[in-house]
Amino acid sequence: MTTMRSTLVATFQRELAEQRLNRFLHVHLLLSAAVSVLPLFTPDAADRAAPAWIVPAVLYCLSLSSLLLGLSAAQGDSDEFPLLFTQPIGRAAWLAGKVAAMATMLVPASLVLVTPAALTSGLAWPLVVMAAAAAGVCLALALLGLAIGCWVHDHVRGLLLALGLWFTLLFGTDLALLALSGAPLVQQWPAAWLMPMMLNPLSALRVTMVFSLEQTAPAGIGTGAVVGWWLEHGALWLGLLLTGWMLAAFAAGVAGARRRLDA
Repeated sequence: MTTMRSTLVATFQRELAEQRLNRFLHVHLLLSAAVSVLPLFTPDAADRAAPAWIVPAVLYCLSLSSLLLGLSAAQGDSDEFPLLFTQPIGRAAWLAGKVAAMATMLVPASLVLVTPAALTSGLAWPLVVMAAAAAGVCLALALLGLAIGCWVHDHVRGLLLALGLWFTLLFGTDLALLALSGAPLVQQWPAAWLMPMMLNPLSALRVTMVFSLEQTAPAGIGTGAVVGWWLEHGALWLGLLLTGWMLAAFAAGVAGARRRLDA
């Protein structure tokens, strides 16, 4: 237990020191700060305008910078893996230290997104939900980047794989579902057609925030028990989904670190 704790703390401190010079972190922080002031152009309704700015920023910018930040964090240590893991340290403790450092950097950036609106219009519940959702999505994507970096040796291949995964999550799932929406089998099993969207963190964020905060059901999503439950418990589902993605990515990262040492 002492060795695990020492490994976690040492990795956490080292990661914070290394990431201070990471350009992806700088871009992420600058984007968060820039987006946070946009709702102030509507000062009478800054709390209601904030999600309209923050959701697209998280989907199209901050999710990508988080993914690349996690990827660079793993690949930055890739050359040291053979030496690093000959020491009496656990892969899980090492990765947990990196995740803790990622959270220390990304969660405050998500709070920055809603801070000006909260100071102007008060800390309303939609702002709390929006900040938590942004933090969860960014941390989940950072963990995915860590997992990719632990598995893929080559930096270029890792970058291409990360970008391909991001495009798939952002556009690919919705485009595939749209292409299949008219199939007879989809009409018979609409819940099965909806599952890929529910399991996609970026699609789930989009649907949850639009319905929960704007109080409008997304067009074309259909009706039924599954859809009704999702739209009624959108924030709960998003939290559970992001937790599942984080756990799966962490497990994949640990497995990748072990494979890298054994290879």
